[in-house]
Amino acid sequence: MTRRAAPSEFSMSPERITIGSVVFDKDADMVAVVRTVKGLMIGLERPTGLTWEVACGRLRPGTEREARQLQALAKLQRARMRGMS
Repeated sequence: MTRRAAPSEFSMSPERITIGSVVFDKDADMVAVVRTVKGLMIGLERPTGLTWEVACGRLRPGTEREARQLQALAKLQRARMRGMS
């Protein structure tokens, strides 16, 4: 029986990180989308427009559940923005 490592048990190397992928930042305790990869520093963005950079070693791949949460947040943000116009 093969045991799959829990997402929190590993970090990501820059070679495994692709723009547009969903990742979890352990320092910020938030899920985000990769926007830039500059060496060991990864630029992240949330649907709210919040952006920041983090070292790749502090990231792990986002789970399917976290990706769905990010999609729900994006939908909520779009609805909020429509209400502001």
